[in-house]
Amino acid sequence: MSITMENAPRRGGLTGRKVAAILVAFFMTITAVDVIMITSALDSQPGLVTDHAYEKGLAHNEVLAAKARQDALGWRVAVERTGGAVMLSIVDSAGAGVAADRVELRLLRPSDANQDRVLVPEAIEAGRFRAEIGAVTPGLWQLAVTIRRGDDRFDSLKTLVIE
Repeated sequence: MSITMENAPRRGGLTGRKVAAILVAFFMTITAVDVIMITSALDSQPGLVTDHAYEKGLAHNEVLAAKARQDALGWRVAVERTGGAVMLSIVDSAGAGVAADRVELRLLRPSDANQDRVLVPEAIEAGRFRAEIGAVTPGLWQLAVTIRRGDDRFDSLKTLVIE
């Protein structure tokens, strides 16, 4: 009896054991990548959250009223970075400098609240202030500005890219 191609034993074909090994290897690879990605995400992101989110949500109407009062003032804030300092310009709707009673500046790092710092502004003239930044990590920062004059309050958040 001679062996023909039809009933010859097959070598190296796809067997049940090979399919099982391929499936196990596939899911092991997916699991390993997931573990690496989750570990990396947890180690690199501090998980920014808002303190007292529920209370802030309840006070939303007050926030809207404060925003309307602020808009009625007509003040505009411009921030310019010069060297190791920021220059702050505050003008009213007529373009005149606003003589503020108090200006508060906070330099905020969106990715790491531990790097946030308070800046001390010095008045140059009415509506113009200068504050030293100091040595900071390059990247994206936000400058939170609070201006007070009498009972008026104006809040602004400006984005800075520091290289």
